[in-house]
Amino acid sequence: MKKNVFKKLMCAVLAAACVATAVVPAMADDVVTAEAATKKVTSAYRYHLEGCDKKGYVMDGFSKAAFYKDLNSLPAVKTGKTTINVPAVTSNVKSVSKEKGNPRYESFVKFKAPKTGKYVFTIDNLQGTDDKSLKCMADGDLCQISKTGKKYGLDGVEDSDTVGKYDTLYENNYLARLRTILDNYKEEHPEYTDVIEETYEYQRDFVNTIPTTKIKFTTKLKKGQTYVYVINNTLGKTTCKPYFTTHGSDEQSCLYNTNYLKAYSFDMNIEYRK
Repeated sequence: MKKNVFKKLMCAVLAAACVATAVVPAMADDVVTAEAATKKVTSAYRYHLEGCDKKGYVMDGFSKAAFYKDLNSLPAVKTGKTTINVPAVTSNVKSVSKEKGNPRYESFVKFKAPKTGKYVFTIDNLQGTDDKSLKCMADGDLCQISKTGKKYGLDGVEDSDTVGKYDTLYENNYLARLRTILDNYKEEHPEYTDVIEETYEYQRDFVNTIPTTKIKFTTKLKKGQTYVYVINNTLGKTTCKPYFTTHGSDEQSCLYNTNYLKAYSFDMNIEYRK
């Protein structure tokens, strides 16, 4: 996990079904479905939880008043499944980094542990809304509150372990969407055809080599403590002119990482384990 690094509708349907079938005893599965209905929250962009200075180094923290004002205003997630909607980066959204030419856009949600013990976090169903770029996510963004002197900030939760190799999440239907984006780019730049095909082949082989359908990790949390999940808009992928990659001296690509600026969403499921 990172350590201060740059760093619901079913209820209505069921209610209607109960009225229509009042003489039929409720089944156990119906109860489970009602309790498992997905909740929805919208993450919030905030600027006094973590950030970087003009040189790109992580800041020491913020005043207690500024930090807790932002922390207290964050939307909360609870155990069970929650769909988190991440708003688009508009002109009103500021970078958490003061480094020139390297903006970082981060939004946040918080989670207050109801019990002390082990929790399993599963993050999946990543859906983007941009026709020209793709969104990816990486493990390492659950943080605890830290204090250094009189400054407050976020620090990665230390006692966390990735489950299996599930530390990377790519947008749903990633390869199909990538194929469409690259084909559209090829129509605009037929002179890049060879590199575009090479780019797709590399991405296809990569995605078929490692799990990219979810992020899953376990962590030990303390009852009553508030934790923050940092949602980083980096790891967007979009097309560009061919450039030589670091994978090999003669390998080129037409895809590069950038900030994802459109709205997107993903599901977060939190389970308590004794």
